[in-house]
Amino acid sequence: MNMWLHRANQTSMLRSTGADRCKYCGIRVDWFDRYDTKRIPLTPEIPAKRVPDRFQWHVDKGVAYPGADQRAGGYCRLPHPAVCPAVEHHDMPEELADIVMRLGVRMHNSIARGEFVPAAVPEAEEEISEPDPEDSQDSDGTRHTISYHGALRLAPCQLEDIQCIAALEDGERCPNGILDVDEGRWEQIGVPYAPGRAGRMILSQSDGKMWVWSLTGDFTTVLRWFKQRCGDHYQHSTVPDHGPRELTEFHVLRHADFIVTQRPEGYDPPPTPESFTIHEGPRKPQRCVGPGCFNSTVSPVAEEWLCWQCARTAKRRERVHRRWQKTDSGQ
Repeated sequence: MNMWLHRANQTSMLRSTGADRCKYCGIRVDWFDRYDTKRIPLTPEIPAKRVPDRFQWHVDKGVAYPGADQRAGGYCRLPHPAVCPAVEHHDMPEELADIVMRLGVRMHNSIARGEFVPAAVPEAEEEISEPDPEDSQDSDGTRHTISYHGALRLAPCQLEDIQCIAALEDGERCPNGILDVDEGRWEQIGVPYAPGRAGRMILSQSDGKMWVWSLTGDFTTVLRWFKQRCGDHYQHSTVPDHGPRELTEFHVLRHADFIVTQRPEGYDPPPTPESFTIHEGPRKPQRCVGPGCFNSTVSPVAEEWLCWQCARTAKRRERVHRRWQKTDSGQ
């Protein structure tokens, strides 16, 4: 049975692929497309009256937006990184401390029963919102960065290995790549600022420069890259995603090992064949056909060509002639 999305649907992510469990705490999360083309793991709906406004999210037509939805009857969703019990939270609001404690008890009970083996504790909350790079990383560990007007996305592999995430009719993932060398170019930019000693070490090791694949197409092209779709499946919005997108937001401290300091080779578009125009010399001048006029031109014109002076004189004579014709007909 083939599954197709409605043409008015705002997201191509299926709920079956959006349901997941956090690899750090084992708590159930639901992945949703965000309003800014990113993705976010959200908790199930909870009453919004005791949740601070800056932690409230709601879902509208499959897309996650910040803030509470008034139509949801006083319920909202929380971003899971903000309440994940596996992470040490700084400046935790009192309203969320009880939620984190309850989730922590559930996590420890799952570990004690042998139902869950947690991954290494992340260093920051932002890492919880990223897909696991080890599942899709290239064999040699090289990951390229994609840039568009300052927005940086880290690919799971090299450009030519980024695979379309659309689902085929048989349920398999589309094998096509998303790379089109005509839609971008390699560009050297400054490494984004990172505070502290670690940030200074990164700047020293990279000389403050990094090579990124800068997208040069229109915004439609950029969306195709960020949504990780090939040219065929981007036009068909009714085809669902096979899985989550693998492009993540670039962060200097977490992704310092993937900074490319040497320009990659082999991504330039093929050179266009040069065309030569053979000039046969200047054209023969065409002389104005006006009486007593010696003006001429080398531009391609009609045989009965009049220069602008003779053309103005001819129009004036024609107007005078028509006026006399009206006068004669009136008599």
